[in-house]
Amino acid sequence: MFDTLPSNPWLPPLMTGAELAEVMRYSGVTSAFRGWLKTLGIKSVPGRNGLYDPHHVRHRLDVAQGMFPRTAATPDASEANTEPMSLTDKRRLRRGK
Repeated sequence: MFDTLPSNPWLPPLMTGAELAEVMRYSGVTSAFRGWLKTLGIKSVPGRNGLYDPHHVRHRLDVAQGMFPRTAATPDASEANTEPMSLTDKRRLRRGK
């Protein structure tokens, strides 16, 4: 199922676009599948069109679902600013602007 690089066994295995489409229950690499990838910000491995890093895919899916790993820069809920955000600020945060 996964395409590995035989010369670099320590690198994570890569998935082809067809394998990723099958796992995500698309009928194949169609325009709908490519649009879904673009919407989530999933990109192929640089220089290897059609090959995807499963760790990158999982990370982008986690971000899309709002599951962020807690880091030192992420404040706790008790420390967070309790003022409600305006709709414009929410949109800017959501769109990354």
